[in-house]
Amino acid sequence: MIATEVGVTPAMAHYHFKGREQLIDALVAERLLPVSLRIDEVLDADDAAPLVFVSRLIHRLLEIVAECPWWAPLWVREILSEGGLLTERVHARLGEAGRQKWAKRVAEWQRQGVMNKDVEPDLVFVSIMGLTLLPLAGTLNRSNLASSDQLAKHVLTILGRGLF
Repeated sequence: MIATEVGVTPAMAHYHFKGREQLIDALVAERLLPVSLRIDEVLDADDAAPLVFVSRLIHRLLEIVAECPWWAPLWVREILSEGGLLTERVHARLGEAGRQKWAKRVAEWQRQGVMNKDVEPDLVFVSIMGLTLLPLAGTLNRSNLASSDQLAKHVLTILGRGLF
């Protein structure tokens, strides 16, 4: 089915990818890791106040979706699937360092009193991702948005009042 979809013969697909595992590894390496690394760039920045930091993350997610419209629905599908195969492979390559860094940063902001002490540090990142990506995952929801700026403003308003 994949070979037919991309316009090559099954023999050609099998020549380049000896099996399902190699095909998935190529997908992860060529499409998903570059996106994950772009998100990690934002997570690695230490110079921003919490609301500025969250704003940068939201705008980065919107940039990625503008360039890779397939990414939002794929992310949602992976999150909703128990033991998402692609997520496991990305984490195997990148590790959990980004999530751990994020949770530590949130805990520090809570300690400083600049972030709501009642939010769960381990859930803040996935909450930002979900609020930003879920409306972009389906064409029905996309048609209700005037622009990505409108979505960014909406997500920041929700988060800004609840987190800070």
